[in-house]
Amino acid sequence: MQASSETALIAQPSYGHPHLIFFCDLDGRALLDLIERPGLVDDLAIYGYGVAIAIRDHTPALISAVRMLNARGVQVVAWLQIPERDGGWFHLQNYPQAVERYRNLRAWSSDHGLLFHAIGIDIEPPSSEIDRIQRWGLRDLVRRVWLAHENVLFSAARAAYADLVGEIHHDGYEVHAYQLPILADDRRAGTTIIQRAFDIVGLPADVEVLMCYSSLPIDTLGNDIGGALIVSYGPVADSIGVGAVGGSAADSALDDLPPLSGESLERDLLLASRHTDLIYVFSLEGCVERGLLPRITQMNWNLEPHTIRWKRLVVGAVRAMILFALLISRFSGGFLAWLGWGLLVIMLVRKARAALRRR
Repeated sequence: MQASSETALIAQPSYGHPHLIFFCDLDGRALLDLIERPGLVDDLAIYGYGVAIAIRDHTPALISAVRMLNARGVQVVAWLQIPERDGGWFHLQNYPQAVERYRNLRAWSSDHGLLFHAIGIDIEPPSSEIDRIQRWGLRDLVRRVWLAHENVLFSAARAAYADLVGEIHHDGYEVHAYQLPILADDRRAGTTIIQRAFDIVGLPADVEVLMCYSSLPIDTLGNDIGGALIVSYGPVADSIGVGAVGGSAADSALDDLPPLSGESLERDLLLASRHTDLIYVFSLEGCVERGLLPRITQMNWNLEPHTIRWKRLVVGAVRAMILFALLISRFSGGFLAWLGWGLLVIMLVRKARAALRRR
């Protein structure tokens, strides 16, 4: 009887505590007020959590916040951004700004003695394109994908970003790239169609973070995809981003994303921990304002998360359709060429047979 119990205990999977990095999208005084909250930096240091701070403007408050985190040994990631009026994140159209922002950060951090563990580069479609995509119909989407090969910026931007990653490595930093999950579908199909169509680009980063947020403004799904993106994309992810957890105040980076409940966040953290030991959480300010940090610190990482089967099937079906469309786009040119040659051969054979019959 004792041997049976020991066997069952050994057979039970045990999951280690993953490393969590919290996005922080606050600026200036709001950022410093958050970092100065009693006990927050202590908790971050005790539990080994990191913070990815949005770097838009080099303010005195930002310097003070980073110094406080550095003093307690909290891992800080410089989450490179541009001002919101200019779009916020990076893509094919503004790659020169990415290079400029990094070089400014390097000089600024050196001047003030600030320490960063890694540089985070956020790759998303241009905000103007996102607005346009939301108004697209199926015909517009198909046309955009079909014309993706005409994106003349892609090659130059990809080369520039690769050079930037090399420059960052030369300066001694890791590179963390925050990417849309659909990039993995582009890679699986062996194409760059998605990247060209939506002005995004895959980076040769040390850590690629697939942003598998469960909070989606879709009423039929209950505004919660139920961790289905994590289940589907997790096996190919270096790291996974979960969320979004908003605070009581309006958060520009959240846009219209409904905030996840504590239960849903815990579910997504458990799901992500099955695939990676590095998880990003959006956002620190949201978790603090909603009192979720104590819940995260006390999580039992060996619990089995519950997911809804039909939501997983929906995501799987959508990914299958995307893969099929990408493969058709990839091989359509060759297929049509071989079809043309085949028709020519058939015509020649028919003509030869007709000539033989006349003899």
